[in-house]
Amino acid sequence: MIPKKLLTSIPLSIRTIRRLTAECLDGSITLQQFRVLRLVEEGMGQTEMADTLQVTMAAISKMINALVEKKLVTRSQGKDRRCLTLKLTAQGKKILKLVTDHVARRLEIGLKRLDTKEKGDLLKGLEILERYMQFMKEV
Repeated sequence: MIPKKLLTSIPLSIRTIRRLTAECLDGSITLQQFRVLRLVEEGMGQTEMADTLQVTMAAISKMINALVEKKLVTRSQGKDRRCLTLKLTAQGKKILKLVTDHVARRLEIGLKRLDTKEKGDLLKGLEILERYMQFMKEV
């Protein structure tokens, strides 16, 4: 029962968050490029980004190039010549915060429909889900 509920609830949650994110983007960057901004903020490398987003290395390189051209990300040589260090610029951080704040505000509106107990249950469930997903990395 729980696995089937996960298979319906999580995709719906992801679609909702993507829709809320996309409505805030003004067309200056794509939703996928926004996701790359988030992964740069997390300190992820290009190979891990490609795996996470399930795209090719060429696609990641193209998205990073676009973000560098738009001055949202900087790229510099890492310790190893084969590695690049990616960092958000002030403008990249600003866009990330703007969109994140927008999505949080929109989610807050929906939360007003829940009573205090439901909100507490939801928070507890999300904490358990996060811990469960960490276990699933090992499976």
